[in-house]
Amino acid sequence: MRTAKLRASLLSLPLLCTPAGAMELSSLEWPPYSGAELPEQGSLSHLLHQALATQNEPLLIHFQPWSRAIRSATTEPEIVGYFPRYFANDNLCLYSDSIGTSRVGLAVRSDISVRWDKLEDLAQYRIGVVRGYRNAPEFDALVADGTLKVKEAASDELNLLKLVYGRLDAAVIDEQVMHYWMADDPQLRQSADKLAFAPQLLAEPTMHVCFTPGEAGEQARLQLNRGLQQVAQSQASGNGNVGR
Repeated sequence: MRTAKLRASLLSLPLLCTPAGAMELSSLEWPPYSGAELPEQGSLSHLLHQALATQNEPLLIHFQPWSRAIRSATTEPEIVGYFPRYFANDNLCLYSDSIGTSRVGLAVRSDISVRWDKLEDLAQYRIGVVRGYRNAPEFDALVADGTLKVKEAASDELNLLKLVYGRLDAAVIDEQVMHYWMADDPQLRQSADKLAFAPQLLAEPTMHVCFTPGEAGEQARLQLNRGLQQVAQSQASGNGNVGR
């Protein structure tokens, strides 16, 4: 609670604290990918900082609840986009180049065999999802039309705890996010033998920065993409110090 209050107070500081000319993005607490108190603000945040450093562009990330992070990118002029967003064929975003891939699957109880040939087969199970998150397009469509009944929670961590205590049979989650919480949360660490990540994936989407449509968003997208390309080229040549 103290951490949440501190973060909120930091985010409410006047823009005098913003580095001059910084690109501003919003994101959420989604370890290990993004988070205000993670090392280097998480792996995706670190990549974005690296990429923009090649363009001599500082980056300021506002960490907020997910629904607010999305809303900020369209209501606060200084924020030009948010991340991470799974790619979709829509006109809601100007998508950056890929910043990673998410292995989306099911965390399951080790004592229950969760099997499916088609997604409709999952209707017999109690499945947890995180409120406001996209999952897999076909899975989300079946939830929307009522074929699949899901239980919403505020976080991946809470869904995993519900699994441990038998309140769910499965939970939709990114594999790396599951590994993080199983190592970081004391209760989950002690219950590691009770949970597993199902080998059959729901989807493996690429992750992107969603820039707000418009001139400012397009300029920011092009700048980030140039930086991402330079980081990739540097890594390919074995120079891991780019942008640091």
